[in-house]
Amino acid sequence: MNDVFDTPYVRLEIKDNILYGTYKKGLKINLDIAKSIVATRLEFTQGKDMLAVIYNQGVISMDKAARDFLASADGTRGLRAAAMMLDSAFSSFLGNFYLSVNKPPMPVRIFTNTDAAVKWLRRYESV
Repeated sequence: MNDVFDTPYVRLEIKDNILYGTYKKGLKINLDIAKSIVATRLEFTQGKDMLAVIYNQGVISMDKAARDFLASADGTRGLRAAAMMLDSAFSSFLGNFYLSVNKPPMPVRIFTNTDAAVKWLRRYESV
């Protein structure tokens, strides 16, 4: 398994058995892009279940079909738990609203601090 994989939409990296995904700046996600991101992630992780830290700052829009897919069992396949990294109170508000409407079938929590996110994720290592 490679440690880093860069795509037009997201940069994926594995460090200490955690997958880090950083969306590209100015990204507008529709359903086709969401499906491409998930397929790339599954290929990169070779089907291994992972904990994930997702840096969401690059996304400027995401349509409803993409949101629904990314919160579905198909969109979260291969993830045990995910920490969404957001950089502002407003982004956190929107992220929490998203999670209340689109309930992913795995633990997901919003953070502004990577160390806190990793500490929280480690609780799901043996799940």
